[in-house]
Amino acid sequence: MDIHSLWDDGIERRVDNFTLLAFDTPAGQAAAYYPEVNPLVPLDSIGVGSHTPTSKFIAIRLQASRPSARIA
Repeated sequence: MDIHSLWDDGIERRVDNFTLLAFDTPAGQAAAYYPEVNPLVPLDSIGVGSHTPTSKFIAIRLQASRPSARIA
């Protein structure tokens, strides 16, 4: 799967070719490892008080990965 970050600043943030696994997480939630998904974090969104990127709450959209183009 490809994972797209949903943020309204017009910048495309995505990471590609991830494998989805089922875990016991609340409905509508996902979990991923960092630093692999750091590109999804909008750096202009910071936590109140900590002033660090809001990497623990990122709205995402999942999309099936497209097959890689092969050069013959």
